[in-house]
Amino acid sequence: MKKIAKNIMVLILMAVTSVSVQAQEVSTTNMLEMAPYRHYINPAFEPITDGYFYIPALSHLQLYAGNNSLSMSSLIINQGGKTMWTLNPESNVNLLDEFRPNTLIRAQVQAPILGFGTRLKKGGYLHINIDANVDAGVGLPRDLFRFALGGMTDLNGNNAFDLKGLGVNAQAYLSLSVGYSKQVNDHWTWGLNVKLLDGIAHANMKQNELALNASPEAWSLQGTGNISLAGPFESYPSEFSVDAISNWYESTPIDFTNYKKLLTPSGIGLAADLGFSYKPIKYLKISVALTDIGAIRWMKGCTMGYKVNGTFDGVGTINYSDYVDENGNFNGSMLGDTLLGRLETVYKTALSSNGEANNKGYFSPLTMKLNAGVDAYFANGIIGLGLYSKTMLYNSKFYEELTVGAAVRPASWFNFAVSYSILNGRGDNLGAALGLRLGPLAITLAADYVPMTYAKTPINDKNYPIPYKMQGVNMELGIGIVWGWRHKKSKDVEKIENL
Repeated sequence: MKKIAKNIMVLILMAVTSVSVQAQEVSTTNMLEMAPYRHYINPAFEPITDGYFYIPALSHLQLYAGNNSLSMSSLIINQGGKTMWTLNPESNVNLLDEFRPNTLIRAQVQAPILGFGTRLKKGGYLHINIDANVDAGVGLPRDLFRFALGGMTDLNGNNAFDLKGLGVNAQAYLSLSVGYSKQVNDHWTWGLNVKLLDGIAHANMKQNELALNASPEAWSLQGTGNISLAGPFESYPSEFSVDAISNWYESTPIDFTNYKKLLTPSGIGLAADLGFSYKPIKYLKISVALTDIGAIRWMKGCTMGYKVNGTFDGVGTINYSDYVDENGNFNGSMLGDTLLGRLETVYKTALSSNGEANNKGYFSPLTMKLNAGVDAYFANGIIGLGLYSKTMLYNSKFYEELTVGAAVRPASWFNFAVSYSILNGRGDNLGAALGLRLGPLAITLAADYVPMTYAKTPINDKNYPIPYKMQGVNMELGIGIVWGWRHKKSKDVEKIENL
């Protein structure tokens, strides 16, 4: 059983490191004042252009994928001139120390369909945006890895494992947002963004309790939980059971070419972003924002409670004579069928409904974030330093990131910034951002966790560089049509801009 657990563990680790968790916003963009779309970090951040326009062909894409615990350096090391897995018995690395209490594997994409912003004559800045969003994550508790790495018991002889943190959350939705920001005086600016949400699909699994007790004789799993499901389906499972869900899945195929049906709201929601910035002195700015405060009400959706109560104690006695053909040759497929049949019996009886399914709909919150920052400017605003904090509430758990950065603006059409994530940089990854103004186009290129260390990996007799300490990808690409430029305004406006 211990060998089976370790094999499963290797597969989980490869999945974790192939895709990291922090909020999806690129932290380095905080210092990229040329980016017209920077207000998504804090609605009080006003673009320095008089207006901007995004269309799908010339758009602004944000992409994140990764985890908050592992990189390839957690799995492969060079010890005494020998490359080996950290699971190798000769390794002096304790892989379990690499895991946080909750490991989150997450992917998030935000793609504007249409974006428009303009500075109003009577003051303030107006934003109107339509975005497509996909946000999905899997939470893995540390005890899951403690069980897989330590076998039936840990170093203290414990054989109980708390798996309550095991969960899944994924949703896709469209958002129509209207935002407004206003500079009150030389010190204060505020911003508000209100969003109407069109829910496309959602799935969530959360444990009320889930405990694993393991011994050489048997593994026993008990707990209760809830699953929520919504989307463009004609029907939903009548109960939570392996057979009911399997039958429902086979009888309700989704036609991904039927865009009308896919975009018909399965849920409607509201959300808001609220932000402030304060300049106590000329070259210092403090900013705070709460974003994605809201939820989607899924009209076409169901919730189901479930119980888990199962024990796996092996497959019993296996008689060699039962698995030979008429010629006396051993038949491995017959043995495989026996093993799979035993496992199927266990998991089918272990999962059962905890009450009837509720098809009356439900609410699902967005991933709320708290963004805070302190910026200091020198040399008449040409050089900037910053400290940024991001706290994310994802599936009822908090995740934190702290970043330091530096920026330079030697010309009105050029802005460059670098950053380092104190909590997630692993002493290797840097963030970088570039902002350019080329005629009517504003170009934004930004990324956190740009890898600095690569390992050569032989594939088909060729060596390919692989990021060695990279936990994930967090990037932002934007090409927008802009007009007006605050640097060309009056000296009074320029004075305000440099505050």
